[in-house]
Amino acid sequence: MRAMFGAVALSVLSLGFAGCGGDGQLKTYPVTGQILYNGQPLKGVDVAFHATDPGHAVGYPPHAKTDAEGKFKLTSYVPDDGSPAGDFRVAVAFAVETAGADDGGDQSKKLAAQVPAKYHRGETSGLTATVKAAATALDPFKLEGPPLKAAK
Repeated sequence: MRAMFGAVALSVLSLGFAGCGGDGQLKTYPVTGQILYNGQPLKGVDVAFHATDPGHAVGYPPHAKTDAEGKFKLTSYVPDDGSPAGDFRVAVAFAVETAGADDGGDQSKKLAAQVPAKYHRGETSGLTATVKAAATALDPFKLEGPPLKAAK
């Protein structure tokens, strides 16, 4: 009876991990995209994909930083590995710059240029994406707002 119970328990556990990597991680697929602001590439912003289904959450959300052309490749576990398949709300914000030791402090300061606050949270950005169970090249995200101020 114990042997049968053990076999059933093992089967249930292995079904529970179906779709996960061997180490309990969700399977990821390469994801690329681009962020445009008023039609221009937006360099140096953080992009985060927040799963609409908690079953697709990976802890820290799939994320990236845009390059000089506003392009990005998502990371979930290791650089550029992508994202689990599913539907996501997308957040976009400039990174927070941390003052270095030579600045005499350990406080954080925001960079001078910011995209409008509505884009900082997936719940308010209005930006969504669907990641397929295959390599996914997303259409550009087109953000709109007032002209960005130049950094001081």
